[in-house]
Amino acid sequence: MLAPMEIPVETLRRLARLGGFAWTDAELEAIRPGVQRLLETLERLETLPLDGVEPTTQYRLL
Repeated sequence: MLAPMEIPVETLRRLARLGGFAWTDAELEAIRPGVQRLLETLERLETLPLDGVEPTTQYRLL
């Protein structure tokens, strides 16, 4: 399970830079709550009891 974490602006800045984005600290602060909610959602998804769920396969014809 993911450990609860707070994402600092410095981490967002580094991730944005790796992705090729040149966002300001103000822009990063604006998206930080959304990133935090996303991480909380991922944490909740990891608690779902999926032991008996069969894996799915998807085939596509090109």
